Amino acid sequence: MPRSSRSQVALGGIVSGEAVQAVIRRVLAQATHMIFEANHRDDVQPGDPKVGGHPAASSSSLHLLAALHLFVRQSQDWIASKPHASPTDHALHHLMGLLRDPASGEWLTEADSKRVMSRLRSFSKEGEPVFQSYHAASDPDAFGQLPSGSVGLPAVAAMYQALAFRYLEDRGLREPDGAHFWCLVGDSELREGSLLEALPEAAERQLGNVTWILDYNRQSLDGARVPGEVGLRGTDSARICDTVLANGWKVFEVRHGSRRRAAFLEPGGEVLERIFDKELGDFELQTLLAKGDGGLTRRHLIEKDASVRSVLSSRTDDEVQELLADLGGHDIEVLAEALRESKTDPDRPTFIIAHTLKGWGLASAAQPGNHSSLPSEEEVAELLSRSGLAQDDPYAHFEVGSAEGAWLERRGAELRSGIEACASARERVADRWTGELSRDLPATFGVDLRMVPTVHTQWMWGQIIAKLIRLGGEPGAAKNDLEESWSAAAPLVMTLSPDVGTTTQIAFAMDGKVYGPPPPVDYPARFEARDPKRPDLTPTRSAQARHIRMEIVESNAVLAMGAFGKLRDTTGVPLLPALTIYDFFIKRALDQLYYDLYWGASFLLIGTPSGVTLAPEGAQHSWKSDFQLPNLITWEPAFAIEMDWILADACRRHFQRDDAGRSGVLVRGVTRALPQKLLMERVRQQVRFSEVGSDEEILEALRADVLAGGYWLIDHRGAEGYEPGENVVTILVMGALVPEAVEASDRLLERGIHANVLVVTSADLLLGRLARPGSYEHLKQLGLNGDLHLRPGGRVEGSEAIVAAGRRIPIVSVCDGEPGLLDNAGSILGVKQIALGLEKPSKCGRPSDVYRYHGLNADSIHEACGQVLAETALEEIVIDRAALERILARSEGKRGDWKELWG
Repeated sequence: MPRSSRSQVALGGIVSGEAVQAVIRRVLAQATHMIFEANHRDDVQPGDPKVGGHPAASSSSLHLLAALHLFVRQSQDWIASKPHASPTDHALHHLMGLLRDPASGEWLTEADSKRVMSRLRSFSKEGEPVFQSYHAASDPDAFGQLPSGSVGLPAVAAMYQALAFRYLEDRGLREPDGAHFWCLVGDSELREGSLLEALPEAAERQLGNVTWILDYNRQSLDGARVPGEVGLRGTDSARICDTVLANGWKVFEVRHGSRRRAAFLEPGGEVLERIFDKELGDFELQTLLAKGDGGLTRRHLIEKDASVRSVLSSRTDDEVQELLADLGGHDIEVLAEALRESKTDPDRPTFIIAHTLKGWGLASAAQPGNHSSLPSEEEVAELLSRSGLAQDDPYAHFEVGSAEGAWLERRGAELRSGIEACASARERVADRWTGELSRDLPATFGVDLRMVPTVHTQWMWGQIIAKLIRLGGEPGAAKNDLEESWSAAAPLVMTLSPDVGTTTQIAFAMDGKVYGPPPPVDYPARFEARDPKRPDLTPTRSAQARHIRMEIVESNAVLAMGAFGKLRDTTGVPLLPALTIYDFFIKRALDQLYYDLYWGASFLLIGTPSGVTLAPEGAQHSWKSDFQLPNLITWEPAFAIEMDWILADACRRHFQRDDAGRSGVLVRGVTRALPQKLLMERVRQQVRFSEVGSDEEILEALRADVLAGGYWLIDHRGAEGYEPGENVVTILVMGALVPEAVEASDRLLERGIHANVLVVTSADLLLGRLARPGSYEHLKQLGLNGDLHLRPGGRVEGSEAIVAAGRRIPIVSVCDGEPGLLDNAGSILGVKQIALGLEKPSKCGRPSDVYRYHGLNADSIHEACGQVLAETALEEIVIDRAALERILARSEGKRGDWKELWG
């Protein structure tokens, strides 16, 4: 068709190409000015680091984002953009009137929108909207936009968000609305392992509503990429294309702009097209672009094939250079066509390779080191002038009566209306679920432990998730009163695992319940090959399928968990994902875990088995780290009933939105079985429970302590011969090492030493991030302190002064993990502490052998308690009698604290 008609079709038939180019120029100018302004504020303090910015990387994606926002995306779509493109996104949204106050949700006026544009990388001091350095949930244009602070993650998160939406739709929990998931990634970013590892996932799961757009500018942060074309036998774009095709995606390569395509139709043009497509390498092209010499480019092309001379002879050197730089990723018409085409296949994801120029429209285009180089003040002024903007009003909108202004207003109004409708729909869904889940959830799942006297916490996890899956997925399942109380929440729990379900006790959650596209032929059924003793892992999209079975790629599994755990916010449906994963391998996905926590996903992460307690595999599968991450709470139960209480409480908090600051829940399990009677045997011996009539009362008090971070398993306070400051030591222990701590305590008692054993269920709540705001309140409630226990002394000769001496109660901590999990208890209380933990690589063996090897056995705890008592200083205090009388006179008065002293 003629170019004019083709342009109208590509651009939706509503705006001229000239108007589009005017908008493009203004977006470039405003995005560049945002970065320039952020680096030239007058409030810089001595020693401040540079603000930085990425104008070249932002302008590289200018036309890609313009085609998406101005012509293709719908209000219900989701976008995951490369971090450095954020100024371009902001400028486009600003011109369409799509900025709003994050707190109130009100759309900003043009004047307020201009003010926000001047606050890139600024700190909000009084709640005023600002733009973070990259896309963030707090940005004024965060609607439908995934956070993008970590390269290599947003596109994968968006892909799993698409899967999560489909999961809801297959269960009738969400109305299908045609939401598409657009992901813009850089070509260097594509080298991130997370992106390549995730490629087969979208195709295998038939996610046709996913499009990845590659900003292929052939440059990384420091300069032109040299991908090794001899070794690759071609350009990097060819390698990427082959890789993506091999992983089942559709691929569109947008290589040429309109000038090139017109030249290809001229005599000799087919030779030029062949050179550009097949014979001009990336490093070669990038060097010619950086050189900017049209004469040199002409000679070089002719050297490749003299017959190209005819198509070049009618062009000046400048025009030849423009032809070289006319890349398809800056042709908004062909980009709009490719984006629309990517939505036509419901089952196959699309990958668009858009050839672009890093620094398009800037003096630094294609130059080495241009990633964070800033344009001069003169260049910024020229960009503003070229786009019809004045330096004193750089963020002006187009005139209301102009073609550009009218078009942007129509497009903005369309998107605003859709965004409001999406937000209202989410609120209605959330309100409905809030009503349905308003009933208090039980404090327990009611797993009967009477017939299993010796079990481990991983087994208990399997029992709990099996019960939830049964209650939520089997219509007509028999329920007692307690189970009936879980019936509204249970269908919202689903499971995931990186193919370790049968080894982590969740086989029931998988058996006939694997969610995914069913195979064309159910061969186990056809060949009568199903074994009732083994789980059926054939995928299905039925309502009973509530398990996402993944490959052994922990990074994918953790991002998928986060995507499902974000549904509570993105759709209003409070789905609760539970990912079972080998604890040691969580480290492979720490970046992904932090991303999940950053954007507020709510989830259960069951890391099991954990530590060297997995003794037969203790050589490599061992090290347990101290994760003190924002929005994460970590638990390590010892007894099965603790696992029950912890998970019931986590479910309640999720469904009732009572999980601020702790929506990510990590529970570490083990495969070492403990005698369950040990818990009640020892707790009943405590003085505080001597007059409690029933086990139910004891268990309720114990549950409160467990959920607060720790409880006394052995507490000798009140016993005969108990003398703090002389023969008392505290043992802090976590998880599977409880029997070793109990044995050490018993042996110490034989020697006249009272070793109280405090089981730490959550170091975060007792000693860490979640304890600090309350000044470690639960430690105080448990009676742990740094008090100096005095013993009578004598008098100072020749004076009325008396002498007293005393010690504080020291601590020994022991855990199967880094000593840092518990080693701050002494500093909090101001007492001597010895911290036992892992300090060297492990070995295989029985738990007893491995614990001895690491110094975690009863002998080591026993010895550490004696050592810490011996090393605890005997402190002498000399008190004048008159001073003592004054102290005694004031002892009944109110004791001041540091807050009063501080004023």
